[in-house]
Amino acid sequence: MLKLAAKSFAIVTALFCLVSVIAFSSIKVGLLSFIGNDPARTDSFLYIMSLENQSLKSILPEGYERSFGRDALELFTNINLRNMKSFLVSEIPGLNAASPKIIVAGKGTDFTNLPIETPPPSDLDMWSEEEELAEESPIKEKHQTKDYVAFIYFTHNTESFLPMLPGVTNPNLAWHKEKNISLVGQRLGKKLEEKGVKTLVNKMDIQGMLKKRGMKYGQSYIVSREVAVEAMNQNNKIQFYFDIHRDSSRRAVTTTEINGKKYAKSLFVIGEGHPQYEKNSKFATELHHAIQKKYPGLSRGVFGKPKAGGNNGIYNQDLAANALLIEIGGVDNTLEELNRTADALADVISEYYWGESVEVNK
Repeated sequence: MLKLAAKSFAIVTALFCLVSVIAFSSIKVGLLSFIGNDPARTDSFLYIMSLENQSLKSILPEGYERSFGRDALELFTNINLRNMKSFLVSEIPGLNAASPKIIVAGKGTDFTNLPIETPPPSDLDMWSEEEELAEESPIKEKHQTKDYVAFIYFTHNTESFLPMLPGVTNPNLAWHKEKNISLVGQRLGKKLEEKGVKTLVNKMDIQGMLKKRGMKYGQSYIVSREVAVEAMNQNNKIQFYFDIHRDSSRRAVTTTEINGKKYAKSLFVIGEGHPQYEKNSKFATELHHAIQKKYPGLSRGVFGKPKAGGNNGIYNQDLAANALLIEIGGVDNTLEELNRTADALADVISEYYWGESVEVNK
């Protein structure tokens, strides 16, 4: 019995060592290699199964070159050789909870290029004491009717982009009161209007309201929730709530080329800290696939964040099933690239809306 156990142990150890050698040396196994890049464990499992069942290849994501050895190692050990975090995530409490979870990966998306949380501006000091800050009422800026279909607002409205800020090179200083993410949201709203989707863009200065009330940056979603709730109360036909942000990742991660033109990539963040988050996730996933079909590579995917590790975990998405946090571009993207993406998103969202309207009428 002891000899049999020793022999079995030796065989298992030898197999593990063989897989490890293949993985670490990045040896490709001719006919067994497939396209993809750093897949999730589910994709790894499907890939290995597809070696026997060829029909499974049709549901595997397309992407970059893939190695059987690396996939096998990741499947059996949960270690991703191109992501050192995978060696630590199971050993350090809270590290996994503080990181976004990939719900649906876009092309090239993996745990090495997750969205990066934007650091807060220093004490919201971009406003001087003499400047008039935001009005307390979130809707004094525009009379609201009951005809709007989409509502766009900006929880972190001062998030800006380095190409808009001459002389600024530090990405942590990419903040501005006028040249910021709200320009991109306004462009999105304009294009939705042109496509027949009546859109209300709320340009309320959330960060200014925080300063006026003596609140901290981490309380931004408390104030933006007031904005969203008031819009909801006055516009009972609103179907879509879009909170527009930008990521802090650099240009290589946030930029793609489609038909010879540069675009700022987009992504969806789902707060998993409320009971109905799966409805938000379903909506984001549908939009992601629609974007990928029409603008391949534009969407980085759908990411989930729990209410843990300092995450808000809700992002006001408990207010409606079709409420989303959309990040467009990163600190290095130009306004031209951002506008192209806003136009593409308007194209996809309007098609989704009109398609849903037809289904409802049927």
